[in-house]
Amino acid sequence: MFADQRDISVDSEILEEMELDALNVDTIKGYRVLFEQLHEGHPWNKLMKDEFLIKLKAAAKNKKGTVLPTVAGILMFGDADRITDVFPDYFLDYRAECDDKNIRWLYRTHSNEGDWSGNVFDFFYKVTPRIDDDVAVPFVNRRNGVRIDRVDVHDALSEAVANALVHANYYGKRGIVIVKHGKKITISNPGTIRITKEEFYAGGNSDPRNPNLLKMFGFVNVGERAGSGVDKIMTAWEEQNWEKPVYDISLKAERVILKLEVGQVRYIPGVADLRREEKVETSETVPIKNEKERKIIEYIKLNGSITTKTVVEICGYKTKSGARKLLEKMIQKNGDGSATEYQNGN
Repeated sequence: MFADQRDISVDSEILEEMELDALNVDTIKGYRVLFEQLHEGHPWNKLMKDEFLIKLKAAAKNKKGTVLPTVAGILMFGDADRITDVFPDYFLDYRAECDDKNIRWLYRTHSNEGDWSGNVFDFFYKVTPRIDDDVAVPFVNRRNGVRIDRVDVHDALSEAVANALVHANYYGKRGIVIVKHGKKITISNPGTIRITKEEFYAGGNSDPRNPNLLKMFGFVNVGERAGSGVDKIMTAWEEQNWEKPVYDISLKAERVILKLEVGQVRYIPGVADLRREEKVETSETVPIKNEKERKIIEYIKLNGSITTKTVVEICGYKTKSGARKLLEKMIQKNGDGSATEYQNGN
């Protein structure tokens, strides 16, 4: 997801006609909480808001010494109506679609809704949980007795979204559009690649149009600082034997589209490799306390794994939190290979 080679990196530019109140206070607070959790004891944690934003390159002092937002700052932390003052065609759109022609979409959120900030940072955390929800992770993925909920595929999906946000040409038309249709996901952004296709697919090299956005995401462990991140995405899909991701790079339309398809996780480094055709038996003596647990065990026996979304559907939960709590207390792995047993976690 890269801007055109003719584009010059401009996200460090100071916005002389805006003041810091153009930045969303709640977004900044959320970012700082995450930053402090990831960087305990970091000297920036003690800085005042203005100083912190300057360190991030989200703000800078002009020639008069006044602290003002930068282009990167308004994109990352601004409200959508202020962002469009700088980028009139700025638009972030996420849609979950289905096959029913009578239903326009199952869920949609976009930057112009008005009930949330509409900025890049909040959009990322608003949509990524929905994008990776259909990635089915097996219950054998326990390392040292601790369940591993996130695997390389989840990180690669986050990487794909971050790439679109960081490398987009925000002066371009149609904005950033993410569409989820079943297990198929497309992520598209305005702009074309600023490096060769060989460098693009190899990873390790990148020429982001918005390098300060990249740095700000990097500080909260999002995005690939060293390169394009494409190699991480390709490797994650190859490990699972999933269909290879496809990049459609259109110079004419000045747009990059990534097409992905997710499914059952088959390989987790250091934990399990379910691509091997080894039979994994479950204990027939799993203690079942109620009807919900019975449904879950039966589903696992038939399918080998289950997602939180499926538990919500088959057990009648209204939210995923209840389903997730039941799974966490219910499943525990003892033994390996054919001796594997699943027992009640209590």
